[in-house]
Amino acid sequence: MITSVNYSLFPGDELLTFGLRAINAVDAKKLQLPSVVPYLNNTTVKCSTFKSALERESKNPVIKVQAIKSKVCDDAFIALRKYFESASARRKEGWSAAAETLLSVIRKYGWSAQLLGYKAKSAALNNIVSEIRTKYPTELALIVGGELLDEVNDALVDFEATAKQVVEVAASNNEPTVVETRPELVVALRSMFQFVGLQQIAAPSDDLTGLINTLNELITTSLSTLKASDTRAENSKKADENKDGTTAS
Repeated sequence: MITSVNYSLFPGDELLTFGLRAINAVDAKKLQLPSVVPYLNNTTVKCSTFKSALERESKNPVIKVQAIKSKVCDDAFIALRKYFESASARRKEGWSAAAETLLSVIRKYGWSAQLLGYKAKSAALNNIVSEIRTKYPTELALIVGGELLDEVNDALVDFEATAKQVVEVAASNNEPTVVETRPELVVALRSMFQFVGLQQIAAPSDDLTGLINTLNELITTSLSTLKASDTRAENSKKADENKDGTTAS
């Protein structure tokens, strides 16, 4: 079977690259597997539409602002999560239990929310902020985490306001947006992969086995690259923080 893919981890450019490589892999086998052609054609169309929307929006100056504000959200979220982790190790009465309760909310909605695509990240952070505020205000107050949660919320509100501007600009041009075309591409990719997997169950062949191995390698490599990129960014940030903390004399 084909390895499951968490598409929400892919930023726009990486999703496009992944989609194009998957299309190329399937296209190389279409003569041997003619039944996959309708799925291949549909995915190709959806990928082309997504690419056009991505290129069009990349020229929008608001996009750069959106990326900056997304990073502010990431930093605020990571600061909150790390604070909760630190509080869970405190011996002060009640702190560990309260922090673990708050960490369970983050685990529930997105421990690595900073890695998600814009829409998925927004949903995860909104859920985290909302549930903590409504269900666990006592625990939050006990470990004095309110200010950090407010920072996440404020960054999220600012980010979503910019995201709305991006959509409004695209809508004014009456053209498909990334928000609209991305899920369509994801659905097409999932359908194509599912069909290939089911075909291998129904009528196994060396061609199908080879294609599935190629797609699984693509999936594994792509996800590993995303994780490695995030790790490098985190390590770079820590290095900068350490440098700032040791340069003063």
